[in-house]
Amino acid sequence: MKSIITIAITLFTAISMNAQANFFNEAIRWNKFIDRVNSPKGQQLNYSDIEGDAYFGKYFITANIENATSLIKTRYNMYTDTVELMNEQDIFELPKSQKYSRISFLKPTLVLTYVTTGNIPMGYYFELATGKYTLLKKMQVEFREGSPAVNSFTPAIAPKFENLKPIYYLKSDSEVIKLTKNVKDLANAIPDKKEEINDFVKKNNIKLNQDLDLIRLANFINVSK
Repeated sequence: MKSIITIAITLFTAISMNAQANFFNEAIRWNKFIDRVNSPKGQQLNYSDIEGDAYFGKYFITANIENATSLIKTRYNMYTDTVELMNEQDIFELPKSQKYSRISFLKPTLVLTYVTTGNIPMGYYFELATGKYTLLKKMQVEFREGSPAVNSFTPAIAPKFENLKPIYYLKSDSEVIKLTKNVKDLANAIPDKKEEINDFVKKNNIKLNQDLDLIRLANFINVSK
């Protein structure tokens, strides 16, 4: 019995390693990550030369990528809106395609999805709640140009990555609602639940720019009749 279990484990390990190898054999044809940012002034800067962070999370995180047969070390570049994969010392950019459109991070537990449909900018969004309406969160980072010191009274300004305010959407099969801080905009966009939405937001002191509050609201909209 022990030998059967040993054989089974060895076989499973071999299959898993082969599956990962096949995935990265395909990845070899993908673009490699280039540690450069081209500034508007024509400078080429390394990411390490720039203050702030272009990434959601500092390190690579284990993730399950749709249609990949093994777990992959992954990170999301908010500046370029790309998903990067690590294989040993190489870093590849995951192609933006429906084939790999869903990335499920394990710790923390988060889902990043590539959206190409609806009246919404194409790109990666964090999926915060699902149902008839899916709550999506768009994270964005902009590069700010630095400048040298003009004189001893005006210090140099370092180039930096600046986080923009996230944008939230409720997306169904037939419509996309961009959320604002005004609950009336949302209530008017879903007229058959207008009163219920207004009451729920008021009674629960829902803030329309907070993840947890918006998740509660989205779940309420999805279950309410």
